[in-house]
Amino acid sequence: MIPHCVFGKAINHGPGVEGGFDAFQAQPTQGLYALCDGANSCLGSGRAAIWLAEQITQTAETAGRVFIDSRARVVELHEQMLTQFPVTASTLIGLHVRPLGLRLFSVGDSQLTLYQPNRWSRKSWKKIHTMPLDIDENGHPSQLIASEILHTVHQQDFPAAPTWLAVLMSDGPAKYLSDAAIEAALLRIGHNTPSANDLDYLCQSLADEALAAGCRDDVSLALVWIRYE
Repeated sequence: MIPHCVFGKAINHGPGVEGGFDAFQAQPTQGLYALCDGANSCLGSGRAAIWLAEQITQTAETAGRVFIDSRARVVELHEQMLTQFPVTASTLIGLHVRPLGLRLFSVGDSQLTLYQPNRWSRKSWKKIHTMPLDIDENGHPSQLIASEILHTVHQQDFPAAPTWLAVLMSDGPAKYLSDAAIEAALLRIGHNTPSANDLDYLCQSLADEALAAGCRDDVSLALVWIRYE
């Protein structure tokens, strides 16, 4: 049985972003969540990001029982995108929640971080792991799905624990939101069970904070709260 999950999101948040290039998809019955950031400089990358997020979260009927082979699946989708969406590219950060634990996977410069409640505090959270970022010496993504270069699909597994919280961000807000800002937002959850509305509100608040700090890129965030009974 899949653990109890609650998620919230703010995708392409802010004024004038109706045509934003980010996409988020959730398939709670399969325990799959994904955020993709299409390359803004490539025509059609917004549609490609939507397609990629949909495909990775609807990957197989068996996903509800076993971990997806994220490396093989991402390479397969990369090859399909080269044909279906030429001259596009996208990042991918994904989370697969299973009865025995979590699998995180990523490509590109979007940011996926995992938190747990701080055992020494009644409210605060501590950062456990951030997936590697693919960034070159000029600050640009060093690899993207459907680009000329895809050399590594990052993957990391974590065992079941009472409570996890995953923070997914496109690179825009990730550059403008500090760890302290994220942790201050999570402090408002405390160690309680949040609602989807609670997490939507926190995502929108963090997105507004990134915009106020000067972010001009597409601003997208998602929070996934996980409780193992």
